[in-house]
Amino acid sequence: MAGQEVRAFNVAQSGFSAGLVGPSRSRLQGILIYATNTTAFTIKNGSASGATLLDLTVPAGWNDIFIPNDGILADNGCFVSALSGNGTVITLLLE
Repeated sequence: MAGQEVRAFNVAQSGFSAGLVGPSRSRLQGILIYATNTTAFTIKNGSASGATLLDLTVPAGWNDIFIPNDGILADNGCFVSALSGNGTVITLLLE
């Protein structure tokens, strides 16, 4: 998928409900996180029962997570199944 356009999709903890973010098939290239306190999140492949693609906990503040090489392929889309941390906003960079 090299050379494809990267798009940004925001997910905020306030009013959060689990769901697909972005295209139904995509590569996760990176994540930008603004966390007011320690934050945990889980991204699965396509649904709540899909394989876990990424499960991280980050400290308060700005956190930039860039995934090397071709990123993480989500065959069925990036499903954000969990997001903690009051006031947290994550931005998924998808190709």
